[in-house]
Amino acid sequence: MVDEKRMIKLLRDLIQTNSESPPGREVDVANVLKQHMADFGIGCKSVGPSDRPNLIFFTHENTLGPLVIHGHMDTVPAGPLENWSHDPFAGKIVGNKLYGRGACDMKGPVTALVETMILYAQEKHETPLVMLATSDEESGCSGAEEVAASGILSGVKYGICAEPTSLDVLVGEKGMFWSKIVASGKSAHGSRPEEGINAIALAVKGLECITQKAFPYTTDELLGTPTLNVGMINGGIKINVVPDSCEIHLDMRIVKGQTTEDVMEQIRERFNDAGLSERVKIEYIHGKPAVSTPIDSPIVDASLAAVEKVTGSRPTPYAATYGTDCSVLQPKIGITNVICGPGSIEQAHQPDEFINLEQMYQSVDVYLEIASQILKP
Repeated sequence: MVDEKRMIKLLRDLIQTNSESPPGREVDVANVLKQHMADFGIGCKSVGPSDRPNLIFFTHENTLGPLVIHGHMDTVPAGPLENWSHDPFAGKIVGNKLYGRGACDMKGPVTALVETMILYAQEKHETPLVMLATSDEESGCSGAEEVAASGILSGVKYGICAEPTSLDVLVGEKGMFWSKIVASGKSAHGSRPEEGINAIALAVKGLECITQKAFPYTTDELLGTPTLNVGMINGGIKINVVPDSCEIHLDMRIVKGQTTEDVMEQIRERFNDAGLSERVKIEYIHGKPAVSTPIDSPIVDASLAAVEKVTGSRPTPYAATYGTDCSVLQPKIGITNVICGPGSIEQAHQPDEFINLEQMYQSVDVYLEIASQILKP
């Protein structure tokens, strides 16, 4: 049976342990988790740098099973404190909601994973259950990359990512392609623009090349269509100077049939066709592939059945528009994931972030039910 007081204490301890990224400071959260797990005889291995570790917990000493449940220890910054009605690092409870930075993204879900590990271990199952807690998910999933490179989870078949989904079952996520248009011009006096080359105007032409038509992709009902957001523009030094440089930062969310390499090459071809390639370049910043899990996968079947058993309502699977550690664990280790966790993604990264406590308790029962199906001896 879920120990609600134990869960609330752990969640408050985690929220009161600041792990805003940047800079991260996940080591402090890691210490809280390791001590809590050690109190219940659950061992741990650490992968990665000592100041930003990734933790792997085992119900059976250093032994893998076919399932890993996972979440991350870092949070986005709290931002201006005056935007919060409650202290973001206190863990205040109002009604059935617990407030704080990371309450739903994702210290609340991590608390649920920890409780799942404790209860599963106490039930003395034959098959091991493994939990992963990563660092640096919010800024690029470098922690998951370190775990993948270590080979420590090689052979694990299935994963449950506990990102907040309101206990819906997500079976994929769009990929990410961050890039920037870099335009080089020639400065001149603003009253004689014909003597210069306006880098801002060049960058805008480059942007038009990118937005004029869609890049090829494979139609997928769950992943949907790719998207593009112009996130930042930097250019010029003064109103009366022709700008000699400009950068436009782009956030593209890619889908099935697209890779960052292919889209980069297609952008270069468009710049070349428009006669821009001498002064307008596209530069890669960061990227992750789109991932999807077949609807008929055992982990999907078990997850849908578990949520229905616990909540009385069977979810309709869909895909996430945002990124998770699944974008690393799935293609690089071969772990077939679902995303299913307590809390709403609408609360993530917002002032007055909170998690519904009842849903957090329910999620433990969901995870235990999934484990009982996937980890049958």
